[in-house]
This record gives sequence, structure tokens and C-alpha cells, in this order.
Amino acid sequence: MGSAEPCPPGLNSSSSSKKSSDPPFRTYQAFVWALYKYFTSFKEELNTIEKDVIAKDETVTLSSVLERLSPHLAQITMLHRVFCIGVADVPPGMPHVLRASHLLNTLYKAIIEYDSVGEASEQSVALLFSLWVETVRPYLEIVDEWIVHGHLFDPAKEFIIQRNKDVPVNHRDFWYATYTLYSVSETVESEERLSDAASGSSGGEQASSSRQHTMVSFLKPVLKQIIMAGKSMQLLRNLDCKETEQPDGSSRGQKSLYTLFLESVQTRLRHGEESPTNTVTKQQATKKSLIKMQSIVARHLELDDIHDPLLAINFARLYLEQNDFHEKFSGGNVILDRSSESVTCQTFELTLRSCLYPHIERRYIECCGNLMRTLKKVYRLLGYLQAMRNYFLLEAGDTMYDFYTAIFDKVLEKESWQQLAFLNVQLQEAVGQRHPEDSNRLSIFLETIDPARKKQPVNNLDGLTLSYKVPWPVDIVISSECQKIYNQVFLLLLQIKWAKYSLDTLRFSDLTVAAKTQEGGQSEESTAKEPINQQIHRMFLLRVKLMHFVNSLHNYIMTRILHSTGLEFQHQVQEAKDLDQLIKIHYRYLSTIHDRCLLREKVSFVKEAIMKVLNLVLIFSDRWQAGFGAWKIESIDKMESDFKNCHMFLGTILNKAVCRGSFPHLESLALSLMAGFEQC
Repeated sequence: MGSAEPCPPGLNSSSSSKKSSDPPFRTYQAFVWALYKYFTSFKEELNTIEKDVIAKDETVTLSSVLERLSPHLAQITMLHRVFCIGVADVPPGMPHVLRASHLLNTLYKAIIEYDSVGEASEQSVALLFSLWVETVRPYLEIVDEWIVHGHLFDPAKEFIIQRNKDVPVNHRDFWYATYTLYSVSETVESEERLSDAASGSSGGEQASSSRQHTMVSFLKPVLKQIIMAGKSMQLLRNLDCKETEQPDGSSRGQKSLYTLFLESVQTRLRHGEESPTNTVTKQQATKKSLIKMQSIVARHLELDDIHDPLLAINFARLYLEQNDFHEKFSGGNVILDRSSESVTCQTFELTLRSCLYPHIERRYIECCGNLMRTLKKVYRLLGYLQAMRNYFLLEAGDTMYDFYTAIFDKVLEKESWQQLAFLNVQLQEAVGQRHPEDSNRLSIFLETIDPARKKQPVNNLDGLTLSYKVPWPVDIVISSECQKIYNQVFLLLLQIKWAKYSLDTLRFSDLTVAAKTQEGGQSEESTAKEPINQQIHRMFLLRVKLMHFVNSLHNYIMTRILHSTGLEFQHQVQEAKDLDQLIKIHYRYLSTIHDRCLLREKVSFVKEAIMKVLNLVLIFSDRWQAGFGAWKIESIDKMESDFKNCHMFLGTILNKAVCRGSFPHLESLALSLMAGFEQC
């Protein structure tokens, strides 16, 4: 464009030069290109009328000219309305992401609105659809570059998903905090928040009226698939393995998403052959021709009693500000049919479902499936999940038995076990024998616990914490937050194992031998209360009752909860389609075992009763080992009374819960406890 040519009023050279330094706003460029093509055809129609008038072959009246122009003038009125709502009325300073979303939504709503009129508006709907198809091109190109090549290329920040540059791909938080989603529309905000953790609202400083057009309507049904596919492809591109190189090479030869969409639309509109490539570049628009176009539009607006010269200027200014739209959009266009078979409102949504969404869905399945296969095959995801169950949930029974029994033996011998060196040596020896590949990953720590919390013997294990080093990118699934939940279950299992081990290691001879030594010197007072043999018999019975309770609890946790829930979890992991789904499955699994192990705050009273029994077991075991005569007979009465109360409470509460259907998984434990209830 020559610099000597005049500019429309209000458009100075300084503002245009400033604009040229910014990244091109491609959505507006595409809209400009669509309007340019339409006005070019309108100009050709004016040239045809002018030639007919000059030829004087037949009488030409003003009414006949207006009749020939009336369809075009009606369409220009419609375009003027769309332009006002979608572009001119947008407040200045609005971010590009909101401008682009609002323009696409305006076209989207206009198609639906004009279609409701019926057959009278078929041409208008067809024109609006062609405008929408042209305007949406940059959005689909951004989506295509992201889900096919793993690169979110959006220099003008017009796409609803934007990259957070502060978080590198190989960071643990990449999956959760890398992208900001500018799609907090009123419906989404009130009904559901997208699971993508980065749902930052750009509308926070905008009025509520601007929030209603921040969601791009046409992408909403496949927005989750786009996010998952884009993040998965970007993660794949950064994984250091040969598996990820194959899709890259093949994807470069694929047709773009926009091309596939246009081809599908052509097929849907029942046109077997594609129209020839439209090359409008033979006469590129100059500022002079744009000013002429501006005057035509201004005159038509005046005919309709719309006196808005500034709007006409803004209309032309939009063309000039996006002055490189020719080279961006002039090649490879497909002309869409505008006949009576063109898109209506109902078929518009069906067109998106059949011509656009399947292509996005297919690429989502491809790249997400490829990422899942890579994580499982190359990065041993399933192996790490199994390792968490082996050590935290004690599925590697023989290995962990060697570890925790060393601690329990120290306790029985009244020796200090709370030494990191001792704990790590025992852990490494136990793991190194059977799972040497995990010996460098697994370690144990002692967290500082308030002494007030360790008043009871069962709480002495509090603070014992396992840690398993999970490499990237597996730590996206097995996060540090997940390990905290694993550790809560691990501590409960240790407490149950400790109680069980304490009862299992008691020997009858320890009690009977001590009793015989006491029998000769027994006073008349103690004989009057209860014979020694009767006291020993009561201890034997109480041990059996405690063992029944602990074994019932142990079997419930290890089989009904951990084992069966683990089998269900492994099946779900195999069926997971994308990484986000796998993360949710893993967290839901942890939440399930956390709830079923009675660790939830809502059922804390049940856990407290269980802890009282486990604590009673440890006290009972300690007194048994101390020998007969080291305690008074009243202590047997107290232990029997406490156990009976806890047993009755738990049996009654669990049975009622099962009958109500509140906790169906507790049925086996409730039945087992009720079976031993009569003997109490």
C-alpha cells in the first residue's frame, strides 16, 4: 500500500505503525478476510449493474436496480448488526481472548437467530455460516498446532487457553498449573469447574456483562478433549524416549484440522467435488478501494435511517488495522455452498458434531492413548503404583513383615526403636533381599509429634512415615499429597499389625510358670478374692476374645478393603483413556480406601473405639509378659469391662449402619464382630 494514499478520518500513521509491532490478531484478520470476500462479490455485482446501464440494451430503472440490490442490501444490514455487536460495541482495552470469543459467539448466535425466521432467511444463514467458518479458522489452527504438535502457538493471546510460562514441562505441577483457562462463563462457574486446575478467570476485573461471552460456545462440548490432548502431546514431546518420535513424523504429513473440517462440511452439503481454490489475490485491496467501500456502506446505512458515520469509519479502520490479512488467508480457501441446502440452525449443531468434533475426538484418543502407553511401557507407571501398594499397603507381606517385626521386637524388649539409622537399616535389609530395585527409592522418617498425642501405647507409632521417590513424569499421578494418604493407611495397618503381633507372640507358659512361683506364697486375702487358676483362665479367655476382634479387623482391612479395592483399581487403570482420568482414578482409589479404613472425620468415633481396643490389647500384652503377680486382679476386671463396652458399641453401631445401607462394605466386619459378641 502506498503511503501517499489517503487514510480514513481518525486513522493516523502513528497508530498503524504501533499496531504493526504487535502480534497479529488473527481472529479479527480472518473476520476481515471474510468480509473482504463478501464485499468483493458485492462490488462485482455493482460492476455488472454498471455495465448493464452503460450498454443500454434494456431500460434500467432505479426500482429495478434496487430490486437487484435488495438481497445484498439486506445482507449488509445483517452484517452491520453483527459488526456492531461483535466488534464495534466491545469496550476498548478488552483482552484479545474476550474479543475473539465474543466475535465467534456473536456469529454463532446470529446463525441461530436468523434461522428461526425460516426459509426466508436461508441466504442469510448461509452467509453467516460462511463468515463463521472463515473467522473460526485461526482458532482451529491453534487447536490443531496444540493437539497435533504439542505447541500452543498464540502470540496475540486470543485463544481461551493460554500457557503459563513459569512452569516447565518437566515440573511436577505441569499437569495442574501450566494453563490458564479463560472460560469462566456464568453457567460453568455456577454448575461445574473444569477439572483442569488452571481455571483462572480473566473476567475478574470485567463487569458481569462481559463474563457471559467469555466461553466460546462451539468448543464447549470438546473443550476437555482439547485440553487433555494438548497437554498430553506437549508432555509426550518432552519425554526422552523413542516411543514419542513416531507420531511426530506421521502427524506432520496429516491434513490440518481446519482442512478436515472444511472437507467434512463439503461432504455434508452433498457436494462431491470441491470448488476450485479461490484466488482473490489478483487485485489486492488498496486504501482507495477501501474508502470507496466505506462510502458505499455509509450510504446504505443512511438509506435505512442508520446515521452512524463513525461506525462506517470503524468498519474501514478494521480493514486497515489488519492490513496483512491477504497473505494470511488468501491461499487454499474452500468456497462453501450458499444454496437452499446450506446450513440451518439444527444442521449447524449437527454439522459441528459430525464434521468437527469427530476429528478432535480422534486426535484426543490418539495422543492421549499414546501417552498412556508410553507411561505404562517406558516409564513403568503400573510398576510404581504396585510399589506403593507393596510397601504402604503391605501387599509385599514377607518384605514388610521383616521390617515391622524388627520394630515390634524392640518394643517388646523395652528397647528404643525410634532411631532413623536403625529404621532405615531394617527397611533396606528387608527390601533389598526381595526388591533391590526399590531399595534406593524407599526411605523412612520420624515426624515430630506432640507428646500429648502419645499418651496411649498405640500412639507410639505416630510419626513413622514412609517415603518413596517417584520419578517424573510418574509423580504427576503419584504426588506427595497422595503419599500423605498412603501414609495414613500405612500407620493404621502398622497399629493393627502391632496389636496382632503382640497377641500372637504371647506364650501360655509365661503366665503359668509365673503363677506357680506365686502360688506357694499366696496370702489368704488374695485366695479369698479368686483362685489363681481362675485368674489365669480369665486371662486366657480375654486373650481369645481380643484375638478374635483383632483378627476380624485385620481380615476386613487386608481382604475386603485393600485387596478387593485394589483389584477394582487395577482394572480401572487399564481402562483409563487419558492422564487426567488416571489421576482421578488413583485419587478416587485412595479416597475409597481412606474412607473404608474408617479414617474419615465423619466416622472418627468408630476409629476411636477401635483404637481403644488396640490400646487395650497392647496393655494386656504388656501385663501378660510382666508375669503373674505384677498386677492386681482389678486390672482384669477393668480390661474385661472396657473391651465389652467397646465391643458392644462397635457391634451395635456397625450393624445399624449396615442395616441402613450407609456402609455396605462394613457388613463383613459387623457380622464377624456380632458373631463374637455372644461370648463376651
